[in-house]
Amino acid sequence: MQVFVRQSLAIASTGLLLSLQSHVAFAQNKSSTVSSDNANQSYRTQQFNTLPENQLKPRMPKDSVKAPANAALSTGASGTPGAVRSSNGDSNKNEQLDLPIDSPLSFGTSKVPYSTSRVLGGTTNPAQTDTYRRAGKLYMAFGGTTYNSVCSASMIGKSLLITAAHCVHDYGKGDNGWARKVKFVPAKNNSSEPYLSFESTLFLIPTVYFNGTDTCTQTGVVCNNDIALVALNNNSSGQQAGNLTGYFGYAWNGYSYATPTSSYQGVFGNKLFASITQLGYPASFDSGLRMQINTAYGAYYATGNLKNTWLGSAMTGGSSGGPWLVNFGTDASGGEYGSDNIRNVVVGVTSYGNSEQRMGSSWFGQNKEFPNSAYGSRGAGNIGKLVYDACDNSALSAWKLQSRGRCR
Repeated sequence: MQVFVRQSLAIASTGLLLSLQSHVAFAQNKSSTVSSDNANQSYRTQQFNTLPENQLKPRMPKDSVKAPANAALSTGASGTPGAVRSSNGDSNKNEQLDLPIDSPLSFGTSKVPYSTSRVLGGTTNPAQTDTYRRAGKLYMAFGGTTYNSVCSASMIGKSLLITAAHCVHDYGKGDNGWARKVKFVPAKNNSSEPYLSFESTLFLIPTVYFNGTDTCTQTGVVCNNDIALVALNNNSSGQQAGNLTGYFGYAWNGYSYATPTSSYQGVFGNKLFASITQLGYPASFDSGLRMQINTAYGAYYATGNLKNTWLGSAMTGGSSGGPWLVNFGTDASGGEYGSDNIRNVVVGVTSYGNSEQRMGSSWFGQNKEFPNSAYGSRGAGNIGKLVYDACDNSALSAWKLQSRGRCR
């Protein structure tokens, strides 16, 4: 009887241990990332061709659900907001910013106003003006050795690029979902490529996007974690992209978002929102050859475990992965800009579009899959974890960008 009891206890203990180990592994997996280095190893030194611009396929998930009149736009977000500063880089540090001319506000059937127009500047290549030049066009090769698809992306480190996960991976397809290689052209304007191009086979995405278990309203559309980082190689002159163009800061948990005071809620309501600048290369504008800018109020959208930001925009496929920025531009001398005033901070990337001329971005910050308030010194939630793994995590031997002088 004693032997039976001891065996039963041992079996129960073993089962409990396995259960705990499985639970821990599941919890770690939920908040982990996956790198493409093993899957793409054979493509690192291969030469890739590029299809003609009119044959490239824009990638953008489509949200087929129209926004209900009582959409769950949230009045508050969890977690403490934070941000990391941007850098001007080494190129034209004293160049003044030429802002685009005013455009009339438009709105789609969602009734969300926006202003979308071509980037304008004081040079023959307007996209080369600071701070536009930190963004650019992204070419991707899905299958074969030819760049056949396009997105947008932007710099957040010396050789660290941020874009949407769907620009480098097909949702839920594991190792079979990776793009084989990408090429980033900052400040592209027609045939002008002032900083040359930067290739990579090294991408980092959330595990939940990799294996198809992310919080989404549809399969791979309107998701919590449609975010990817890319470690860029140097250009053909041996230069790092961010040293030439500068790079944006990034933020989490609603940095620069606010709920209006009661006296102003007649204008904006009591929803959490921010004034957002969107940059990208939508294929239907100037044939995708020129950078476009969109300005709009972005509203925090939360329902259940899903966290996103919505805004109005006329952009289309090809703009996916382009940055959503708060405080875009350059300080005027003597100006007073209040709180949460760090300039040129990425708070999202274009993740999906809607026929109502409404677009969405995964919320940068804490969520169900990435609950931590800090990952090393890199910030909270999904964006903090991604940058930590790319720059600091010694377990990811192919990355460790900070020790190699390629992070921030």
